[in-house]
Amino acid sequence: MPDLGRLLREKNIIFVTLALCLLFFLISPRFMSVENMSAISRQIVPIGLIALGQFFVVVSGNIDLSMGMGSVLFAILLGVCFGLTGGVAIGIVAVIVASLALGFFNGVLVAKLKLPAFIVTLSMLFMAQGLSGLIIPRGQQIFLMGGFFRFVGSEKFMGLYWSFLFLVALFVLAYIVYNHTRWGSYIVAIGNSEDNAKLAGISVDRVKIGIFMFSGLCSGFAGIMLSTRMGFVQPGLDGNGLLLDGIAAIIIGGTLILGGRGTVGGAFWGLLFIGVINNSLNLLNVEDVWHQVFKGAVILAALGANWLLWQSRQAEAH
Repeated sequence: MPDLGRLLREKNIIFVTLALCLLFFLISPRFMSVENMSAISRQIVPIGLIALGQFFVVVSGNIDLSMGMGSVLFAILLGVCFGLTGGVAIGIVAVIVASLALGFFNGVLVAKLKLPAFIVTLSMLFMAQGLSGLIIPRGQQIFLMGGFFRFVGSEKFMGLYWSFLFLVALFVLAYIVYNHTRWGSYIVAIGNSEDNAKLAGISVDRVKIGIFMFSGLCSGFAGIMLSTRMGFVQPGLDGNGLLLDGIAAIIIGGTLILGGRGTVGGAFWGLLFIGVINNSLNLLNVEDVWHQVFKGAVILAALGANWLLWQSRQAEAH
């Protein structure tokens, strides 16, 4: 239980999330209904996939801004393949290959050419946004119907959507990799100090490329889940909103934005926090503009607490 104790002590995100649930239940009893809890679990899946990929990138001391619009591009790729073939298998394979290729390209530019991750992935964001509009002109949609989209997007197992169960399984796998394999220790080491990681014999470039490939794959999965939830694809889907919510989730969950520290459990609870906030504000009919103001204030507070904790740890180390 030491990991849970550390999570509670350092972030209190679990207590805060549960307190918010209680508060919104008192304001609107519908919030704690089975239907609404199920809706939250479905709504957070694309955000959670973005957050999971972003978590590993940020812990390594980088950032991937291409994930949000990348997920929209991959959703459109799936839709086009479905429209051309009438099946989803080729589309899923195409999304997986394309997302890994995007991650590999980002990783090579960052690791081998030493370009700043912010600039590289920002460029990819704009390219993904442009390609989405080229593939499907603005105002047009591709509707997705069939067994796969209905099963993943609407079917449940023991009251939980299959898409949410997929997300949980991926978080469990990520927890194992991060906490119980060398790969996880390599990521933390690189985030703390690339020079020290190289001196320790870690292949920094290879690990970085692998991290960006994983974030690309998570972006592809997010695109698939987004398409099953919406039932259609179009260029106007809010990929940047997914990206910002994903980054907010890991920051609120205690991931240090400078790299080198974070927990998969914290990222998951940060995701639940964002899901509760988004859902409850909609339930209370709060205007969209105030959604952004509230989330911005929460992220700023989380960043401040994150920074103070990092400074205190630095002071203790010296």
